[in-house]
Amino acid sequence: MKRVTEGALATASAIALVLLGFSAFGTQEGAQAQGTVDFDIDPKITGNTANTLGTVEDCYEVTCPSANCTWNGSSSFNDVSDYQIDIVVSGDTQAPTMYDVSLNFDSNEVHIAEPGTNRLIKLPGAVSLGEMLPDSVSPYVASASYYMGAGTEGDGTLVRVGLDIGASGVVTFSLNAAPDTEYTSDAGSHPITLDSGRLAINDSCAIPPVGGIAELPDVSELAGRNYIALAGIGAAVAAFVAGGWYARRRLS
Repeated sequence: MKRVTEGALATASAIALVLLGFSAFGTQEGAQAQGTVDFDIDPKITGNTANTLGTVEDCYEVTCPSANCTWNGSSSFNDVSDYQIDIVVSGDTQAPTMYDVSLNFDSNEVHIAEPGTNRLIKLPGAVSLGEMLPDSVSPYVASASYYMGAGTEGDGTLVRVGLDIGASGVVTFSLNAAPDTEYTSDAGSHPITLDSGRLAINDSCAIPPVGGIAELPDVSELAGRNYIALAGIGAAVAAFVAGGWYARRRLS
């Protein structure tokens, strides 16, 4: 009887280990299903919808007043949406169940207007949360969530932001890191990357020189966009050094 009991326990233990293995595999697969979502600021909304993206501009020059900018040069803020920008997402943009964004802006030049701001472009019918509008204090915080269901999958506009313009100049828009900015689907909360955008209001997108040396772009953007070039330079240097060593070895 004792041998039978030990055999049964051994069998049960083996089955438990197999089940744990499948469970760990399933957990790993679930984690892998949450691909990276890139958040960006597009200062030119042309071609953007809930599931399409036009050309995402790093900086866009707008003249006011014009066909797409109603600001008349007055320095007063009046909660009129003079111009719109988009917070866009791309990458593993599965149908969202909720999101959070925390948008930084220069409140001396723009405010966030209630007219023209749409928090539910990718999540129609969801519960819209966030700060009351108009918003004159950076950052502007917005979110939306479904009790049940999911929104529109695909790369596109997450939030359209109406800007009440109060001054000319170059405004830089950026997003705060997770968990202040977040994208969630049925797969769970996705890892994210963040990019900034600039709007030149009656101004130029060109970065002016500082002390005779051109001002460099944001370091975080350089890290994201130039790592391939840096890796290539590193490989070339390594090859050059190795070649010199080989030549010296042959001569000796």
